[in-house]
Amino acid sequence: MKQENYEPRFAFAHYRFHLTPLEPLEMPAANKGSTIRGGFGTVFRRLVCIDLTLDCAACDLRYTCPYTRVFNPFVPPEAERLSKNQNLPRPFIIKPPLEWTTSYRPGEPLVFDFVAIGEAIHYLPYFIVAFRELGAGGLGVNRARCELSSIAALSSGGEVTAVYDGKEGIVRPPHDNLTWQALSARSAMFSGQREITLRFLTPTTLKLEGEVVTVPQFHVLIKRLRDRINALSYFYCGSALDVDFKELGAQAEKIKEVAVHSRWIDRGRRTRRGDRQDLSGFVGEVTYRGELAPFLPLLILGEYVHVGKNAAFGNGWYRLEEPR
Repeated sequence: MKQENYEPRFAFAHYRFHLTPLEPLEMPAANKGSTIRGGFGTVFRRLVCIDLTLDCAACDLRYTCPYTRVFNPFVPPEAERLSKNQNLPRPFIIKPPLEWTTSYRPGEPLVFDFVAIGEAIHYLPYFIVAFRELGAGGLGVNRARCELSSIAALSSGGEVTAVYDGKEGIVRPPHDNLTWQALSARSAMFSGQREITLRFLTPTTLKLEGEVVTVPQFHVLIKRLRDRINALSYFYCGSALDVDFKELGAQAEKIKEVAVHSRWIDRGRRTRRGDRQDLSGFVGEVTYRGELAPFLPLLILGEYVHVGKNAAFGNGWYRLEEPR
C-alpha cells in the first residue's frame, strides 16, 4: 500500500477551542464530548435551518444545507460509489477534555480539540458563531454562560497558530490544511517497527459482521478504520482511497495482539428526543506485532479522525505510543 494513495485530496484541519466560563460551570466527568457535541448541534441547526418543524429528510435543501452537510448528511444523488451507505460519517470530530474535572471556575477555560474534514473546513465561520451562541446561551449541567475566548490551529508538529480571538472578533483561517504529506514525519518515527502500542483514550466500539467486538483485534480495527477514512475521503474530499480493500484486510489478519490491557466502559446519553444513545466501548492499551508498515497511513490518520461508532462525540480516540 503506497502512502501517496492517501493524497492528494484527503485534507483536514485541527483546531483547539477555549470556552471560558463567565460563571461556575459544571460538566459531567465522563461525557464531556457528548455534552459539547449535543449543544453544538442544537445551536447550529437553530442558526441555519429554514424550518425547525420540518424533518431533514423531507427538506428540499437536504443536500446543500450546512446543518445536514455537517450533522445529518445524505448520500448525494450524483454519488457513483458508496451510494447504499445510509449512515454517512460526520465530517467533524470533537476531541473532548480527558480530565475528570467536573467544575470549572470563572476564567478557567474548558479546552477541547475539533477536527474538520474536507469541505467542512469551509464551515469554520459557522462553527465559530455556533460555539459563541452555545456559550452565551449556557453550557453544561447547570447551563453556565461561557465566552468563546480563542481558537487555535494545530499543525502536525504541534505548532499553534491563532485563528480566532474573542476580544478582537477577527477570524484568521490557517493558510494550509493538514494532509498525509504533513503527517509523513510521524510515520517515519514508526518506520521499521514490528511492534506498536495503541492507547484507546475514549470508549471505542468496533463491529465485525454486525457483532460488537470486545477485544480490539487488529484486523477489525484496520477494516473499520479503512472504511471510515474511505467514506470521509469520498464524500467530503472528492476521491475514494486507492487501495486494495480485500488485500489490506488479509494482511491485517496476520497482525497479532501480544499484550491486551483493555476494559469495557458502559456509557450513554439522552438525545433531544429523549431516546438513549449508547456510547459504551473499550479503553486501554493494546500492543500489536507483525509487518505494520502498510497500515501506518491509516493508523496515523485515525489518531485525528477516530474509529468506530460515535466518533463525532469523541469516541474511538486513540493514540500511537512513540517507540522507546
